Amino acid sequence: MKTSIQTTVSMSTMKGLTKVMAAIGDPIGRLETTPDLAEFSAGLREKSVQKSRIGVLISADYEICAEVLKSPNWRTVAEPGNFLEEIFLGSSSQSSENVDIFLDSILGKDGDEHSRIKKLVVPAFTHRAMQSWKETADKIAYKLVQQLPSDGQVDLVSALANPLPLEMICEILGVPLKDRELFNKWGNTLAEIGLDGPRTVGQVSELELASKELTDYMAELLAYRRKHPEDDLLTSLANSETDGATLTDREIVATASFLLLAGFETTVNLLGVGTRVLVEHKEALKEVSQNHDLIPNLVEEALRYVSPVQYTFRSAGSKVVLKDGTVVKKGQSIVLMIVGANRDPKIFSDPDAFDIHRENAKRNLAFGYGAHHCLGASLARLEAEAVWKHLLLRFPNVASWKITGDIVAKRGRVIRGLESLPITLGSTRN
Repeated sequence: MKTSIQTTVSMSTMKGLTKVMAAIGDPIGRLETTPDLAEFSAGLREKSVQKSRIGVLISADYEICAEVLKSPNWRTVAEPGNFLEEIFLGSSSQSSENVDIFLDSILGKDGDEHSRIKKLVVPAFTHRAMQSWKETADKIAYKLVQQLPSDGQVDLVSALANPLPLEMICEILGVPLKDRELFNKWGNTLAEIGLDGPRTVGQVSELELASKELTDYMAELLAYRRKHPEDDLLTSLANSETDGATLTDREIVATASFLLLAGFETTVNLLGVGTRVLVEHKEALKEVSQNHDLIPNLVEEALRYVSPVQYTFRSAGSKVVLKDGTVVKKGQSIVLMIVGANRDPKIFSDPDAFDIHRENAKRNLAFGYGAHHCLGASLARLEAEAVWKHLLLRFPNVASWKITGDIVAKRGRVIRGLESLPITLGSTRN
């Protein structure tokens, strides 16, 4: 880990470079400063792939993003080729004995290592498990919606969008009820700072502390589960074996910790921003209230339109020639604008329109694509379906649904989410 002086210098250099690069129109500089990443992505489409002056590529083209996400030639951990790239992409080196949630988990593995861990993790996500989780999500969503005040005045994020996926993922992992608020704090910090990258010295310390506390907790819980197994995901990971291979404790702790983050954060943001979008599109809200069979496609369109994960990085494991002819050197990195790919007019007609009838909405890349497609994608979908179904059942007078106060956005850039969504949902069903 860098010293505080090195970190301060790096942060200051990054801020200065960002301003200069943005001023001269460099795409990486603009990525760091633009307030609207969907609009920024639209401006990138003059070319399928653009190149920053620091050597990093960037694309908002659906086919390019899908090609890179699917290809085994690309690595999930960036490999900075120079000082400037390291400032923007961060360092992939591990200099600590502590478990790294991003590098030690399935997220940070590629090739044979990724395949080995995935084979051991996937059995925990069986159809039977998913059916059980669907029932659990429905029960939790019903309970939380029934607890909302009868006048419908509520902060949707704190009352529903946040507690539902948190309770779900803790239930699935086997985390005791008394400790779930700790997971809320750790999850928020890791999502907003860990995925986005720390931008101040204070955030570096905040991230290190949250990561250490979470992995230490998970290691203790894993040790306890080995002696006292339960019907939960952590026990399943501890006992997982395929062709004689097993997961190391480090891999289990990192992957379980990452699953907390992945299973919690995407759903929170989908529900928060998705509900805001739905309220802002009254005709769509009216239609779905009259026909709940539209809810699954509403979820897909919300994923496409919102893009809870706005962009991600990949690094070429070997020389690559992309579909548009762009030659990528080994180790060269590319920023994939998921928010742009999900609004590519070559794939989605009238892409800036929110259309709950969109026939190909499910082609969205919100959960990635290929080998690193999110393991919890189905879980997030069924949670969103359960929440919106029970909201519509209890508060059917959707003409009264409206935003009643200041919306507070989360501070990250990679993640698009809300801290607060004050809303009224009208009167309850008699």
